[in-house]
Amino acid sequence: MNKLMNSIILLGGGGHAKVLIDLINQRNDYQITGILDPDLEVGMQIKGVSVLGTDAELSELHDQGIRNVAIAVGSVKCNLLRKTLFDQSRKVGFEIPALMHPRSLVSADVKISDGVQIMAGAIIQTDSTLGEGAVINTGVQVDHDCCIGSQVFLSPGVVLSGGVTVGDNAFLGAGAVVIQGVTIGENAVVAAGAVVVQDVANGALVKGVPAR
Repeated sequence: MNKLMNSIILLGGGGHAKVLIDLINQRNDYQITGILDPDLEVGMQIKGVSVLGTDAELSELHDQGIRNVAIAVGSVKCNLLRKTLFDQSRKVGFEIPALMHPRSLVSADVKISDGVQIMAGAIIQTDSTLGEGAVINTGVQVDHDCCIGSQVFLSPGVVLSGGVTVGDNAFLGAGAVVIQGVTIGENAVVAAGAVVVQDVANGALVKGVPAR
């Protein structure tokens, strides 16, 4: 029973899943049971983990006693699939634990919600808050007093200065920089390499230096 309680299913078998497999194996808090991905053939192996089927198997796996799921699909501008899988898993009754790479640096008082994923090399400073399902990717820097909403995706190398707010479902591309005190609206997209020096409206797409 304990083995099942520590088992975890990955939803998605692409590049993001490979990073999570490495993270989970290094922490050794969970044992990966398998991958569910409708685009992959049942039985194929991803870094030694078998593809078991599609997310239609979630209820059956829960009935077998498996209790944990990781949302293992990445994001390119739109986080809707991640949110859909998150909500679907929770409805079935799965736990969606936060996953933190052992080589990330996270202040002890950071508030980490369910489903948050913090990758290798990430730095998160004091009094910051991470909403449900937020992804803090490889090498991201989040300074003090930042508030990151639910299902936010911070791509590799993003830098948030102190006191930045990022609204739910926002996407920040690789290497984007946000100066202190700026608010990024819900569902906004910040292009790779952009430097954000003023607030970004809900649903807006901004790019460039400075971002517009």
